[in-house]
Amino acid sequence: MYLESLTIKNFRKFKDKNNAVHFVGSKEIAVKKDQEKQSLVAPSSTLIIGKNNTGKTTIARALNLIINKLKPKAYDFNIDYLRELLTLYETTLAENESIEELETPSIEFKLQIKVNIKKTTKPDDPKDEDDSDIVNNLYQFIPISSSTPDLIEIIVKAHMREDSAFRNEVSDVIRADYSKIDKNKIAIKKMELLCRFLNSDQNLYKTSYFTSAGVEVADPALSELIQVKEIKANRHLSEKVLSDVYQKIISSQYAANEEDKNRLIQSIKNINDEIDGSVGEKSDSISEILKEIEDSHHVGVSLTGNVSESSILKNLIKYSFRDGDDFIPEDQFGLGYVNLLNIIGEIIHYIDGYEDNSHQNRVNLLFIEEPEAFMHPQMQEFFITRIDNAVQRILELATGKKKTNSKSLHCQIVITTHSSHIVNSKIHSCNSFDNINYLTSINKFSQVIKLDDAIVCGKQNPDIDDDLKFIKKHIKYKVSELFFADAIIFVEGVTEETLSHFYLEKNKTLRNYYVSIFNINGAHGELYYPLIKALQIPCLVVTDLDIKREACEKNETNPDHKKEAECNYCGKVAGVDDHKEFKQITSLQKRITTNSTIAKFNKVALNEDTNNTKLDAINYFASDNLYVVFQKDPIQGQYATSFEEALILSNFDNDVLNSVLESCKPAIYKSIVSPKGDKNTSNLISRSFEFQRKLKNSKSEFANNLLYKIIIDEENSPKLPTYIQDGIDWLANRLTPRGDVMEENNNVAN
Repeated sequence: MYLESLTIKNFRKFKDKNNAVHFVGSKEIAVKKDQEKQSLVAPSSTLIIGKNNTGKTTIARALNLIINKLKPKAYDFNIDYLRELLTLYETTLAENESIEELETPSIEFKLQIKVNIKKTTKPDDPKDEDDSDIVNNLYQFIPISSSTPDLIEIIVKAHMREDSAFRNEVSDVIRADYSKIDKNKIAIKKMELLCRFLNSDQNLYKTSYFTSAGVEVADPALSELIQVKEIKANRHLSEKVLSDVYQKIISSQYAANEEDKNRLIQSIKNINDEIDGSVGEKSDSISEILKEIEDSHHVGVSLTGNVSESSILKNLIKYSFRDGDDFIPEDQFGLGYVNLLNIIGEIIHYIDGYEDNSHQNRVNLLFIEEPEAFMHPQMQEFFITRIDNAVQRILELATGKKKTNSKSLHCQIVITTHSSHIVNSKIHSCNSFDNINYLTSINKFSQVIKLDDAIVCGKQNPDIDDDLKFIKKHIKYKVSELFFADAIIFVEGVTEETLSHFYLEKNKTLRNYYVSIFNINGAHGELYYPLIKALQIPCLVVTDLDIKREACEKNETNPDHKKEAECNYCGKVAGVDDHKEFKQITSLQKRITTNSTIAKFNKVALNEDTNNTKLDAINYFASDNLYVVFQKDPIQGQYATSFEEALILSNFDNDVLNSVLESCKPAIYKSIVSPKGDKNTSNLISRSFEFQRKLKNSKSEFANNLLYKIIIDEENSPKLPTYIQDGIDWLANRLTPRGDVMEENNNVAN
């Protein structure tokens, strides 16, 4: 059996929407002979990811509250939920209506447990093994209407023992005298008084348990049904953290081996007997001396051996750790290695104590919290692989000690992290986005977004989909950062990527947020649309208009065009000098785009069945958290087809830009700007397309030189083309409070 989902309601940062966490089932983790080595940990692990303070740690805390039957405290209630409840009571009392029917504070959890109910085909045949789950700890929750359910729900509710006590208290809080308190602080004071009451007495609360049908269950044995092992984040590593964990391992291994344990106990007895014999005579002499002080009370001392198993394992064993060919004390290890060794040690201890086949009568959960602490990026990247190798070796060694079947585990591994490197490690170990819970904070409370391959690519059957293969491959290099960013900008080329960081830093709003910029080639931007929509992160796509030009408009010869025949496009005869040119575009009439991103979103905006490539009167695309911008408007009467061309047209008279253009392409720059010796940068307007074509193979050089120039001469830096500035303004608006009230149904922005 395994935990399929946990729904958390009104607990800490979780409220009552998008609050279900999903877990991957407990697959067998075992090392089998004559089988190709493959990942064991990744397929059995659930990843819980998100930025800081989104509720990742709360999930394990919720399970502990359930299992240990703990009573909630005031800070366990979602503060926004309490505030809304207080407002409801205030409104009701203000209208002189009864509050007797109003709800009182409660925290609710719903667990869905998947069980394996298997009917043997031949009950009397000993060869027919029955690996079905034993539901002794679940029988109270099994609906009467179903004799063999495979999904069982448990509802746990922590609520007020006496509703009247809360109603009386909240009435007193609302009606108290606040005349001496600043009116702007009255609401805060009311919440303070309410929380003080909720924290005053643990007997205020009781915990009730219900089936899916709402039938109450009396005192179920949840501690026997669910076992949670937590390896907590080591934010403050103690000096003896490794010695402590490996001492536990040695102790458990002694306990598991009867022969070794008996030998150790006999050795301890011999040591204590030896000590008794050595110090017994000394205790008598010391007692004789003490009698001289107070003989009437028989003052004395007794000295005996006090060696124990724990004192030997903890204090008499020196724990050193290998570093290459040397053994060194743990305090000389880097913190990253200490943390990794600590995690592996805790896993060894967990596996040593794991009971075979325990998954058939209980849920086994192993939580590893924020393992990336103190680890450098490469160590984080290979975290899953290293843990996998360690687990395989632990099982191999454990199997070697057993005389029967091989050692195996059936546990659900849950990893909480805000490391993009560990996300990469998980995705590429499994070759899938499945089993990832993305936590985000919306309107100040946590929401869970369940990710899988179908959601990421927006298709029901993504197994053989090329789009998904591209995203899986591409995400390895950088895009996993998007899970932890405040906003995302997808750009099409190296120039936009290089310069965008500088201009974002100049924006007073965006400089305060973590905005990740990814060069994914804007033409592929639409592939990320389903994922971006699911994550609900503000996303700006900056792409190019990519006006389709005939070969002759790009100063090229169509290889399929017969010599001295009329061009199908312009009507001129091939081979004539003026047949080929760098065509400036001054109108979009009858023009189409080759950009698949623009075509797709133009189709969505116009509700058409086929991709719409027409550029007539095309607008930016806006939908929920996505905004797509491009060169839709003319600049100096010209339509730019790329960022470089738009930059040239927007800054044809900028000294910094001109100096970089001249240094990158001195010959073409001179022929355009100073054909007769007199410098006239306005000539760039009528030949902008030609210049950007000449920069085609020098974009990195152009971008880096321009960045250098604008950094050392920031006051004279070129201005951004209007379409990019429009996108930046939209992004800043979405990241400020007023951005929350933007129209969500506006599919096309003017």
